[in-house]
Amino acid sequence: MPYCWKCKAPYAELAKAPEFHTTCDQCNSYWHSCCNCRHFTGYPLARCRLPNVEAVHDVEGANFCDEFRLADQPPGSGHDDKSADARRKWDDLFNG
Repeated sequence: MPYCWKCKAPYAELAKAPEFHTTCDQCNSYWHSCCNCRHFTGYPLARCRLPNVEAVHDVEGANFCDEFRLADQPPGSGHDDKSADARRKWDDLFNG
């Protein structure tokens, strides 16, 4: 389920993709922004993973990117899980 990158509120209209100027009901951030896109790296890099995509200067604002796809989870949210998993594997390797 997609969640707002800023306040983590769920996207209520799952049947359709957000329009360019649709905002979150709770925090009024734009749904159609880089921060809510599955191709966005998240901070600190704050750029698109797709090659040959025109750079967007305001990644938090609404944009008209044709490659926009609503992310299933906020950018960077899986990073902590991967770090914890890597740490656990490292500890298991040398302490197990």
